[in-house]
Amino acid sequence: MKKIHITSILLIILFSMPLLGHGQQPDSTRTKSITYLGQYLRTDTVTARGVNEIQESYKNALRQVVANQSLSEQQKRTAIDGLIDEKNRKLEQLLGPLQRAKIIPTTERRKAWRTDTTARKTY
Repeated sequence: MKKIHITSILLIILFSMPLLGHGQQPDSTRTKSITYLGQYLRTDTVTARGVNEIQESYKNALRQVVANQSLSEQQKRTAIDGLIDEKNRKLEQLLGPLQRAKIIPTTERRKAWRTDTTARKTY
């Protein structure tokens, strides 16, 4: 009877061990993203890491704005426009024109944020 219990416990431990290695996935995903950005933008790892951090920061702030129930749709839109402008300004400081053309979507490109940071384009 003891042999059956010990054997079953050992089997449970044995089968659960491969699951322990999956805790590293977020880091490997981030590393893959940085590697991809470096190859896509044809830049070094430091610059690719900076671009990745800017994009992650933008995504986190965007999630917070969207989740904020106290804001109206217009307030959310204004906040999102500000986040896009901030992200694009940071990318402009880090990347050259050809690299920015690759990474910034055409729908997010504005002339206003390049010349006057207080100007807002009205639609």
